[in-house]
Amino acid sequence: MKKNRLLSLIFTCLILGMMFMPKAKAAEAAAPTGRVTTASTALNVRSGASTSAAVVASLAKDSYVRLLEKNGIWYKVEYSGGRYGYASASYITEVGSAKEATVNTSSGGLNVRTGPSTANGIKTVLAKGTAVVVLSESNGWANIVYNGTQTGYVSASYLKYNTASVSSGYAAVKLSGVPNFKQTDSRWAAVTLGTSGKSIASIGCATTALAMTESYRLGYTINPADMSKRLSYSASGSLYWPTNYVHDTGSGYLKTMYENLKKGIPTIYASTNAYGGSHFVVVTGFKGGSLAASNFIINDPGSNSRVTLDQHIAAYPNFYKLVFYR
Repeated sequence: MKKNRLLSLIFTCLILGMMFMPKAKAAEAAAPTGRVTTASTALNVRSGASTSAAVVASLAKDSYVRLLEKNGIWYKVEYSGGRYGYASASYITEVGSAKEATVNTSSGGLNVRTGPSTANGIKTVLAKGTAVVVLSESNGWANIVYNGTQTGYVSASYLKYNTASVSSGYAAVKLSGVPNFKQTDSRWAAVTLGTSGKSIASIGCATTALAMTESYRLGYTINPADMSKRLSYSASGSLYWPTNYVHDTGSGYLKTMYENLKKGIPTIYASTNAYGGSHFVVVTGFKGGSLAASNFIINDPGSNSRVTLDQHIAAYPNFYKLVFYR
């Protein structure tokens, strides 16, 4: 091993068959809200997640919009009651304190006012059961978002909070186009890693995970066999990571993975089992709701059945580190 290498050495992956029980799935919260943070102009809402898609609406600076999911650099938004489009995520900041609620009047509707007082004018009336997002609450009044982008004030006494969103309400994020390679695929399973004499099928989960993230980063397919030719390995078959990859061993790894997804970056998650064997998977999405392992979607190089992070953790419970590109 060369001492001057800037690449870090990772554990050898071991594929050990283990029975597992998935953890209970956390309740999912409704989509949160974002604030438009353009410099001065309005933000275009388009019919699709592309600058070539038609503009269907625009959102004023500092206005609020309901977020449905994140797809790469685009948010799917509700820009009007029941109307949806896509807006650039670069100009939207999530409101972390926003809470989902529904109108809970005993009869009749709930007045939405221009300010937090009965002296303020009525903008509209919301029917019982209408979903709203609460931005803040003070002195018995809630500042809400309704019909996607409209804001106003209502009496907080007539709102029923969604219990999942009171604690958390993170938007769904999905990275489309991350390949789902398996290290046991016959096209590369027998490929030897460096001079180790060991194959991708036996110890190549990290190489396979890296092939997925590099394919996504570069925009073209690099299968595990081709990936192995671009890498260097120790005598035991452990790979040296490319220098543009960051290693994070911090305890806030769930939040880090979520923030990476929002930036359009898949994260390699590594953990170990009771026998010391390590395994690497790629986090490619988040279902929405609470920041729990059960809501993270993964591509597992060593399994067709493990599709969420909690299922991987059941087999490899000891967190090791995150690895992702800059």
